[in-house]
Amino acid sequence: MLVDDEPDLLATTRMMLEKNGYQVHSFGMPDEALHHIKEQGCKACVLVVSDIRMPGMSGLELVRHIKEIRPETKVILMSSFIIHMGEFEKVLPSLKIDGFVKKPFTTDDLIEAITKCVKAL
Repeated sequence: MLVDDEPDLLATTRMMLEKNGYQVHSFGMPDEALHHIKEQGCKACVLVVSDIRMPGMSGLELVRHIKEIRPETKVILMSSFIIHMGEFEKVLPSLKIDGFVKKPFTTDDLIEAITKCVKAL
């Protein structure tokens, strides 16, 4: 699952992932993504790649809600701000984040982060 409120980035990232063999469910708003998980179940969505800053609901809030429904879901967060994994653990110790990608990122950056998460499944 890919979630980002920037339409161009969402479309480009989705295309990038699909060209690398991934099935992608993409959403421009976090509430749409959460609805998809709640209403559809979406067992194919084993990994969420989400922006942190979005209107209405942050990526962190989205992940918290998804983890309440499906705690096994892997999570990679994206942001244009530098954030270290240790900072997440200090601020939100109960929220398990599996990876972080700084925007702008390359295809290799994102695929590497996804590969690490997928290996852990």
